[in-house]
Order: sequence, then structure tokens, then C-alpha cells
Amino acid sequence: MQIWNDYYTEHPVQWSLDHEGSGVHILRVWRDAPMPAELAVVTGEWFYSLRSALDYIIWATAVHLHGSIPPPSEGVLQYPIYDTEKMWNSQLHRLKPLADHHREMLYEMQPFASDSDANYLGWINRLSRIDRHRRLSVMTSYLADLRPVLQYPEGCNVEMRWGNRVLGPGKTEVLRLDLSPWDDSMEVKINPRSIIDPEIEDWSASPFWRRITYGERFAYMQIFVMGEVATYEYDCTGDTRKPDMLTDGFKEVSNARRQPMPVIVEPSTPTVWGNPVQGKPSTKHAFDGGRSQT
Repeated sequence: MQIWNDYYTEHPVQWSLDHEGSGVHILRVWRDAPMPAELAVVTGEWFYSLRSALDYIIWATAVHLHGSIPPPSEGVLQYPIYDTEKMWNSQLHRLKPLADHHREMLYEMQPFASDSDANYLGWINRLSRIDRHRRLSVMTSYLADLRPVLQYPEGCNVEMRWGNRVLGPGKTEVLRLDLSPWDDSMEVKINPRSIIDPEIEDWSASPFWRRITYGERFAYMQIFVMGEVATYEYDCTGDTRKPDMLTDGFKEVSNARRQPMPVIVEPSTPTVWGNPVQGKPSTKHAFDGGRSQT
């Protein structure tokens, strides 16, 4: 968030309340300064790291099940995240090294098995895939909170209509005010009382997530991935660094089905012998650790 804070201290947005005639006023936000490119870079790296952590869960689980590094089918192992059951079924071969109950656990977490928009996995996958395979995430800003206070002539009625909350470059119309009765001698003033957060353009249209502040979203995503790590860590080993994230019921089921953990065999690096060379005569002094005299 430091990148955003540094950007915002330069006052990149300006507000204006413009009278359009007949008592209609439009509250506009003007953003002239471009979003800092570094914000897109670090945001993409963060989502890619979450996605990588999920893939590592599956790799490490297969290692513990089979007792070997690398595990079987290492090249196709990944944490599955699919929007349709058809895609899930077509990629089940990637999970062959896992136990049946692991596949059941993963199935229950899929976007197609829940509200796709609210599903954490779905958004981690979408946003990390955009950054990894297509382009940097398009960063914009969002009116996370807007609680305007008006000063207007006594006796007027005010009707408010909300507009856009995602602030693109240039002009964004965020609020319309209709005052009646009206004459042009009247004056209206406004204090927007707003909080502006950074936003990812592809994420901004989500009905579920746009209700949650930008910082809270990242915290929730991280907690979710930590929970997944703890789940498979405990299921494989009977221990985890985050035991409070797991229910007693899950621990009991996991303990009952866990098999003795095999000794993990790590691959050894083969020795490559160099070409033969002839030794040279030496002395007992050198053998005993003495330095040769010149």
C-alpha cells in the first residue's frame, strides 16, 4: 500500500460540483495523474505468489504420500481451479498421485461448486492468470466510501442518484442531485467525505468483492491460502503451524485415516568424474601439512 499512499499524497484527483441547469447538479471526480505502474507489478506478483503456494500444496502432498522427491507425475501436478465440472473431469489425471479424499476436498472448493463470484480460488486464478499470460493488471481506483454532506437552501427537496464508483482516467460522474423548487440565485455546496482505494479493473465489477475494501480483500485471500496450507499440512503430517485454523472434527477425521508417513527419498546428484591426471612426487613435510618452501 506504500506505493498507493505515495501516489495519493500528490492529490491525483479533484472534485467538482457542476450545475447542469434546472437544479440538477453532478458531482464529478477528475483523475489526471496516471496510476503508478509499480502498483500493477507488485499486485500481479502477489497474486502469482498465492497461486504458486496453492500449487506447492499439491506437490508437497504428493511427496508425502509417495515418499519421493520428485513425486510421480510432477510435471502435471497443480492445484485445480475450474469454473465448470466438465473442465474438472477433463483434468482429473493431474490429481492421480493424490488420495481419493484429497480429490474430494479439492472438488468441494471449486468455483463451479459454489458462488463463482464469491469463490476465493476463482479470483486468485483469474487475476494471477491475467498477469502471468496476458498483461499486467489494469489498475484504477474506487470510491470505497462516499458519505457526502450538503449545504443547500432551506425549503428545497433533494433527490440523490448514485453514479459510477470506479474512477477511470479523466472524468467520472459519481453523484447526481436534483433540487426543487429551484432558481439560479441559489447555491449548493458539498463535502464528499470519501475514501478512495486502489482497484483492479477486472475485479471492480464483482458484486461480492466490491463491497469489501481493497486492503481487506488481500487479507482475506491470504488467510484463505494459509488455511489451505494448514489443512493439507495437518492431513499429511498430523501437525501444522496454524492449528487454530482447523476444526477439531477435521483433525479427528484426518487422524483416523492417516497412514504412517513414508521416509522421503531425495534424489542424489550423480557424480561426473573428470579426466585422469598423474600425481607428482611430494614429501613427508607436505603430507604433515607443512607449506612448500620456495
